[in-house]
Amino acid sequence: MKIEIKNIYHMTDSADMIEKARITRKGGRLEEALLLLEHPLLKENATAAFLAGEIHYSLQNWGDALNKFRRCLQIDPNLEAAQTYVDLILNILGFFHTDQFNP
Repeated sequence: MKIEIKNIYHMTDSADMIEKARITRKGGRLEEALLLLEHPLLKENATAAFLAGEIHYSLQNWGDALNKFRRCLQIDPNLEAAQTYVDLILNILGFFHTDQFNP
C-alpha cells in the first residue's frame, strides 16, 4: 500500500495516520513514515512522538530521537519505554573509550 504524502494534510483521524505511519515504517520507507508523523494533528500525540523517536533511533539520528522521546515524556510522563530510550541515547552520546585518552 503506497501512501501519497501530498494527501496527508487531508486526513483527519490521528489513529489512521499513526497506523499508516506504522505500515509505511514496516515497508522500510522510514522517511515517509516520519513525514506522516509530522502532521499537525499529531503534535500532542505521545504515540506519534514515540514512533518517530523509534524511527530516528533506528536511523541513529540520536539528537532527533532524543528530542522525540523527550517530547513523548512531556505529553505522557508515565511512558517508561520512552524514558528507557532517553537513558539509552544519553548513554550512547556519553560513551568514550578511556584507553584512547591514556596512551
